[in-house]
Amino acid sequence: MDIQAYISSGKLELFLLGELGEREREEVVRMAKKYPEIQKELDQLQDAFLEIDQKSGIAPSDSVKNKIFKTLEADFVKEVKSPVSEVSPAKVIPMQPWKTYFAAACIAAVLATFAAIYYANQYFDIDQKFTALVQEQSVLAEELNQYKVNFEKTDIQLETLLAGNFEKISMKGDGFEIEKDAIVDVWWDKGANSVFVSVNNLSSLEDQYDYQLWAIGDQGPVGIGLVNADQKFSLQQMEAVASAGTFAITIEPKGGSQSPTLEKLVVIGNVG
Repeated sequence: MDIQAYISSGKLELFLLGELGEREREEVVRMAKKYPEIQKELDQLQDAFLEIDQKSGIAPSDSVKNKIFKTLEADFVKEVKSPVSEVSPAKVIPMQPWKTYFAAACIAAVLATFAAIYYANQYFDIDQKFTALVQEQSVLAEELNQYKVNFEKTDIQLETLLAGNFEKISMKGDGFEIEKDAIVDVWWDKGANSVFVSVNNLSSLEDQYDYQLWAIGDQGPVGIGLVNADQKFSLQQMEAVASAGTFAITIEPKGGSQSPTLEKLVVIGNVG
């Protein structure tokens, strides 16, 4: 008989908690009578359970105590009356109130654990929602600030157009294969030689290319600035132009060219 293996099987703990069937309880009683080591282990476990119960400080309700006590007491009565058991009541671990408290404390601890997990999950969910709300408000605040900046910028640009004598020259790409939907407006104040570009629709380019605006007059095409396709519906100031009959935009290598690449003509518009 491997006594240590029997002690390590967990049956002794279940016996003290009243969780074994009738046959298994009778077996534990016989083994405790036959082997002093097993009886000693039972005594030590009883003392340990009692100490845990005293430290737990959890007071179960009367209904829980009565229900558990009745169940375990009934099992104990069967155990004592069994003809197989010849052990005196002093050696068979008698049903004591601490067992009831211990079992109830275990149930209360399990319920408390489930409650803690539930409320922890609820807190985590609320915390996540609050964090998301704070982040959303931060994004909205940034967007609102950007709208304010854009509005102020647009207001200044509108004042610029109203203060001058600007002529609008519309340039479209419907006559070319590169970008048929391209639409760009040139605002030119002949008296002040001021030129602005407003992009309505213009595709983004790869990093190695730029859009370049050309003023075409008697001296031929003159590059007057690079156009930012992503800066839509706002005025981009170009270089001063004294005279021009046509404005055009081409796609050029990064930084622009000295002369336009005609095969990459995007939009064109005539003055007046």
